[in-house]
Amino acid sequence: MQSATDTAASSAAAALASAEASLGTTQCPTSGNFCQDVARSIAGSFNFADSTNNTTVTVNNPPANTTNLPTCSSPFTTYNCYVEVLINQPQPALISALFMSSGPTITTRAVARANIQASDDGCVVALGTAPKAIDISTIGSPALTLSNCALYDNSPDTPGALTLGGSATITAKAAYIAGSVSGSGLTTTDGTFTGVNPISDPYADRSFSWPSPKPVASSNTNCDPTVTSGTIQPSAAKNYVYVICGGLKVVGNNTLNLCPGTYIIDQGTLDLNSGTLNAPPTASTTPAMSSALCPGNTTGGVTIVLANDVSGSAPADIKMAGNFTTNITAPTTGSLAGIAIFQDRVACTSCSNSLVGGGSQNITGVVYFPDSAITYGGNNSTSGPVCTKLVANTISFKGSSTFNSNCTSTGTGTINYVNGTLVM
Repeated sequence: MQSATDTAASSAAAALASAEASLGTTQCPTSGNFCQDVARSIAGSFNFADSTNNTTVTVNNPPANTTNLPTCSSPFTTYNCYVEVLINQPQPALISALFMSSGPTITTRAVARANIQASDDGCVVALGTAPKAIDISTIGSPALTLSNCALYDNSPDTPGALTLGGSATITAKAAYIAGSVSGSGLTTTDGTFTGVNPISDPYADRSFSWPSPKPVASSNTNCDPTVTSGTIQPSAAKNYVYVICGGLKVVGNNTLNLCPGTYIIDQGTLDLNSGTLNAPPTASTTPAMSSALCPGNTTGGVTIVLANDVSGSAPADIKMAGNFTTNITAPTTGSLAGIAIFQDRVACTSCSNSLVGGGSQNITGVVYFPDSAITYGGNNSTSGPVCTKLVANTISFKGSSTFNSNCTSTGTGTINYVNGTLVM
């Protein structure tokens, strides 16, 4: 019941924040009260519907009780930035019927603040919203550093949306968590905010297209040649889209260079072990980018897409280990702008995605697994590029990692939102 009240209050406050940002609204209206509508809708989703089974959901803006609340900052006045929600529900008398004419009434209360300041730019985002999901869990004793950027966790689990085990530590500019934290070790400079609204998928508009005719991995039809070392140059006639069917292995100290374009792994596994991937080669890689290496195609970035030509079926997954070196720079424009690795939007419980090992990860762009879990880390170096973002359904960190968010002109955009922050 308290979870319903907390979520209803933070959602209503977020609606007020959004209305202020777009319309200049600084108080919930008396007519067409969207704050009340949002709060009651959320409460109803928790089976506490207003005026049902003698349940009442009361929404106050400003709160009826402002004790211990600081006054609001401009453009709000007095206490108008706060939304108070109370849920009252009579309970069956049971044993109390022996000495009471009616059962007790349980009341829960929550107050949330409309936060109209753009939140800190995110570089680690767990999109999963399933209750009791551990969205960002730490394995072992990693030290996770989010340099000048924030962590977002959509799980409402309390506690446990963000779980830190052992001596694991996370240092971030801020943390925005729909549920709450289990374990110590989280340090933020701008604050840790729990009970907030889930953030929307920041890359929901990114998409890829299959070439025509569409490949069929099961029969190896319309697929491009599988190359495990050397250089791949996608064809301009196919809009620089290259499809590898049945998975790809880069192992045994081999080096694979991908000239600018989109590379679709159609089914199977992208297996990276004890080698090097340059996607694309740059002036600092070996070999370096040149017109001889990628004739007529020396500018632009690379997106690796993990997919399945059978609609609705589990996409390809990725496994990296064994001191593998990864150099990926995402394109800055187009339908995949800012995306370095993209697993297709198909829920995949069988996928075993891992970017671990003792190698070097130099990824400029977003590692994007919106519907699947990923294990990330293993003493990897992510400090080289100026911009690395990780967005997945659930994330487990193994080993220490550093994320930087100096992402100007990389195509990744900014991950943030206005929100409702639970204050009591």
